[in-house]
Amino acid sequence: PTNTKPKKKTSKTLSIPLPLSSPTLPTSLLPPLNQKIKNTHNNVHPLDNPPNPPWITTPYPHQTHTLVSFPSRHILLVTINRPQHRNCLPVLGTIELGALWKWYDAEPELRCAVFTGAGDQAFCAGMDLKERLEIMEKGGVAWEYPSGGFAGMSNRTGRKPVVVAANGHAHGGGFEALLNADVIFASPNTTFSLPEVLRGVSALAGALPRVFLLFGNHRAMDLILTGRRLSAEEALAWGLVKEIVPQEKLVPRAIEYAELIAGMCPDSVVVSRLAAREAWETGVSRATMRGQELWAEGMLRSENAKEGLEAYREKRAPRWRPSHL
Repeated sequence: PTNTKPKKKTSKTLSIPLPLSSPTLPTSLLPPLNQKIKNTHNNVHPLDNPPNPPWITTPYPHQTHTLVSFPSRHILLVTINRPQHRNCLPVLGTIELGALWKWYDAEPELRCAVFTGAGDQAFCAGMDLKERLEIMEKGGVAWEYPSGGFAGMSNRTGRKPVVVAANGHAHGGGFEALLNADVIFASPNTTFSLPEVLRGVSALAGALPRVFLLFGNHRAMDLILTGRRLSAEEALAWGLVKEIVPQEKLVPRAIEYAELIAGMCPDSVVVSRLAAREAWETGVSRATMRGQELWAEGMLRSENAKEGLEAYREKRAPRWRPSHL
């Protein structure tokens, strides 16, 4: 009998993004890995991603559409660098950012991250819709995103905090990613929206339940059923934005705030953040119980707990060690 290889099954159905498993993009959609990205951020970044500073213990994953820098010890600065496209992200950009956030959580010397966009027009305008249409026309497959969702952020749990410096429009996936950040600063020209209802799709990367929990039913429906834009002033009044900061001072202010967090006990920051965010999924009583079950003993047995109490007794500044929780 003649040996015949079974035909591979191909999927042609659109699906909600699933956890990432060995992604391979069509080569026609991938930029060259050695392609240099022009720096357009006005006052913070060098031309290309710098090498690790000596205090970083592991190299960060390759980034094609994002600038990585370290403005001060313990601080990671991540900048989406596609200002000519309003910092919308292709699939590759989301995959690479997913790997970067995982690296950030694992790197012991990093304690807080700042996430922003290049230029002064947009933080992130969402996914690259032209690329998505091209993918659909070539096979109709919705690509699988990392488990952290769009930009590796929209469904990220993670261990460490991310502070967003929203330097302009945060629309679609950009708003979904921002909603899952820990603290948000915004420039006066920033707007927030979920325009998916205008494009025949839906915001399924994590935003819908979050706007409901954050803003309540009626405000949430106002946003998601009309696609209207929320101004920076409204976002401040609604409690989404911590501060509205002039564009030229935005990233420095976010870095200053990240440095404040980085000065706290790393173990306490990790545990406090996770225990609070547990309420997103479980409610107050269950979140409290899980915080005690999962993290309390490890935190109290850590070197940092002893150091904090000794520093208090000796009336000196504590010398924190990297968190290994």
